[in-house]
Amino acid sequence: MISGKQKRAAIMARRHERREQAKIACLRARAPVSPPPPPAPRGSLPVDVSQLAPHNSWGSGLPRFAQHGYYVDQWYACVDCGKHEVWTAAQQKWWYETAKGYIDSIAIRCKPCRVARRSGRTVSKKNNDNNNGSNAS
Repeated sequence: MISGKQKRAAIMARRHERREQAKIACLRARAPVSPPPPPAPRGSLPVDVSQLAPHNSWGSGLPRFAQHGYYVDQWYACVDCGKHEVWTAAQQKWWYETAKGYIDSIAIRCKPCRVARRSGRTVSKKNNDNNNGSNAS
């Protein structure tokens, strides 16, 4: 035999359980159903966020390509010669994930201009080393 106190506790527990189930059903009915993400464009490559270089950033801290989840080919004009080039998804994946390039950097020079700039730096660096070495003796 159950006492009045025990009956009341059982009744209250059932009421509480029904209310919780009703709340959950109401929230499910009101919650907007998010559409599935659009398919990645043809020629795109997936982003592996764990392979990106560490960076200090407030907020989400992820660039647009990481938020989308894939790299896409990007057109750019070389700042030195003005030639229009494509920075391919494969090149971007290599730059950000393998070479650990800064995530906010983008391509601004074509291959010949990059090579010319790099060779100019090595020549000037050798000249500086030679000048510094002759002053030291």
